[in-house]
Amino acid sequence: MDRDLFAARLAASAESAYAFARPMISEDLPAPLVFRIRLDQSYDGDGPLSGDLRFPADSAAGRAAALRRCDAAGAVAELWRDGWVPEWINVALVGETGTDTVVELVCCGRFTDDDTKLYHAGEGVPPFHVVGPALPPSYDETPFSIHTRTGCWDSTDLAHLADVSGNVWSFELNTDAFDDDELRALPDLPHVEVFEHRACALGTMSALARFPALRVLRLALTAPGRFHISAADDHLDTLKDLTITNLAPRPWGHDAIAEVAPAVTSISLTAHETLWLDGTFGPYARDISLVAPTIAGPTRMPTYLDRLGIHLTQGDDQQVVELLDGVAGLRSLSLRGTPVTDAVLPVLDRYDLGHLDLVDTDVSTSALFKFRTDHPGTGLLPRTPPLRASDRRILGRC
Repeated sequence: MDRDLFAARLAASAESAYAFARPMISEDLPAPLVFRIRLDQSYDGDGPLSGDLRFPADSAAGRAAALRRCDAAGAVAELWRDGWVPEWINVALVGETGTDTVVELVCCGRFTDDDTKLYHAGEGVPPFHVVGPALPPSYDETPFSIHTRTGCWDSTDLAHLADVSGNVWSFELNTDAFDDDELRALPDLPHVEVFEHRACALGTMSALARFPALRVLRLALTAPGRFHISAADDHLDTLKDLTITNLAPRPWGHDAIAEVAPAVTSISLTAHETLWLDGTFGPYARDISLVAPTIAGPTRMPTYLDRLGIHLTQGDDQQVVELLDGVAGLRSLSLRGTPVTDAVLPVLDRYDLGHLDLVDTDVSTSALFKFRTDHPGTGLLPRTPPLRASDRRILGRC
């Protein structure tokens, strides 16, 4: 694509997004526009297609921060690469800084120099697709604050946050520059229900107890060796949904979650090495996800669960059986990516499963067919292919 044409389409799409959002937003939106660029936002796990270009550096740490506030020329320079452009780009207003309105560009990770591959040709400005701002919960078609969903990257954002803090419902903190004491110095966010810390260097969760409506907490740890939960920490009594990623391969305070967040119902824990589980999950936990190579430590699951995901790339049948020991009721189970074998299936017979995911496990095709026959009410993945003759012989002996 010609560079000037791409620049003109970007400008036209940004103005359309501004005009679309302006009647919906309660703030007076500044006329100057700046761009936040989010690269590599498509799912491209199947590898490059013919004629595509991929840029692995687009997903590198720090790229999002570097591209959080670009002028139009900077956006064009980033996205037009010698005639190659993303196959699709979603355009939406996401904020205002007091002097500028922020337009977010969510970009496909696949680049092409073939205009026939560009999405949204019917809108007249491919690859751009204008969408509205994210709506608030319980939207009733009245104007709402553009800061309902907002974030903080640096001290400039922090200064503006103090002016709009009463409007924030969902908040993203995208820097590890705040320690526990500095996080306590954030402006009051009396209505924030969702707090996502994408670069968390905190030592505990106590600093978050000052947000009285906090319901969903997501922590991506950048200093896992510092992080530890203690029963002596300030309690997060309103918290229902907890996600922690990049946990250290050592005890980190799993045994204290039930005390610090007594009302939590959904827990997702991820570690890049061993995931330590040395406690219970609390009396109200009904949705649990565990992602790691392997697990260690004595733990006990709740007696009844709605959903359980066990994703252990170096796990085995015994680990799964031990985790399920004591679970009397379970509606949905995913073992995707865990190399369990046919031996785990008899353990599952005691559950009335509505859904079972065994994709990328070592369970045989014949065992999948038998399980499907014995449990016709269970939605089973993977979809079983036609039986081979050897499978039929094995199944006939079962």
